[in-house]
Amino acid sequence: MPGEHEQTFATRLREVTQKDHSEAETSEFITTLMAGSRTSRDYVLLLSQYTYLYAALESEVRALSADPELSPIFDLRLERASHLHHDLDLLLPAHGFTDVPAPVEATVDYVRHIRYAAQEPARLVAHHYLRYLGDLSGGQIIGSLVGRHYGVAQEALTMWRFEGIDKRKTYKDEYRARLNDYAVTPERAEALLEEAAKGFTLNKALFRDLLTQSQLSTLLSA
Repeated sequence: MPGEHEQTFATRLREVTQKDHSEAETSEFITTLMAGSRTSRDYVLLLSQYTYLYAALESEVRALSADPELSPIFDLRLERASHLHHDLDLLLPAHGFTDVPAPVEATVDYVRHIRYAAQEPARLVAHHYLRYLGDLSGGQIIGSLVGRHYGVAQEALTMWRFEGIDKRKTYKDEYRARLNDYAVTPERAEALLEEAAKGFTLNKALFRDLLTQSQLSTLLSA
């Protein structure tokens, strides 16, 4: 039955990525940022790296969004690039930046991998799932904590707001159902699972580079 297939795939997806997901969530940079023991500048550095990731992801998604098998998943309302630039237009000058900081090495690798993944749509779907379902879930917590710990104004936190998606749990459930409908062949399912695990590995590398960048900035300003 379809319902059984969907549940089986959803469970398998969680199991395959559970370890990498946990390690990414508990990376030192992100845990200390969320605990309020870093600075608002570190948050700006994080958003800056995201501009490169979302630009790559969203350009590849738009190129494939007319595909009838992909269009149910590739909802363009989820796009974050314009929100990132809106927030950074407010935050960069306040933190002494005249432009978006250059991508760190892990971001360059991440962007390159997104471009490569787009050659096999199921792999691009995995990155779409990781980024946007994360933003709809844990991302909401990030916005709240950044505002509370670092005094970032609400008008500079639009990255975490999704206009037109009011019932997030319902939307996420429907998204997962569409994802599972897409993963109807073993080839697609395996590509999705493999690429999701790779996505978390890329995120962990990004957080490591951001930690190094933050520590270097602290030393130089001491």
